[in-house]
Amino acid sequence: MNKQQGFTLIELMIVVAIIAILAAIALPAYNNYRIRSAENACLGEAKAFMNAYLAASVSAMTIPTFNAKACATGNGATGAFTSAAPGIKDPTCSPTTATCRLP
Repeated sequence: MNKQQGFTLIELMIVVAIIAILAAIALPAYNNYRIRSAENACLGEAKAFMNAYLAASVSAMTIPTFNAKACATGNGATGAFTSAAPGIKDPTCSPTTATCRLP
């Protein structure tokens, strides 16, 4: 008797279909994870800068410059920061209390 080895075309198509279904479920969740991570990274960076900004302004020291890494832009005087891509929400900060939040 001749013994065949390997997979049939139907079996391979079923495996490909299952992988496609799993990818369709996982990709939106992964994209949301990337967006939230970018927003929270910018929030942390903004909070750290606002703490330094408030400490410098209270003690009449030179105001530090903002070196953006997780945020695209930032302004300590107004408390306006812009999340870098893929972030959607931009953190807002209070220059007088150094508190920051996402809308």
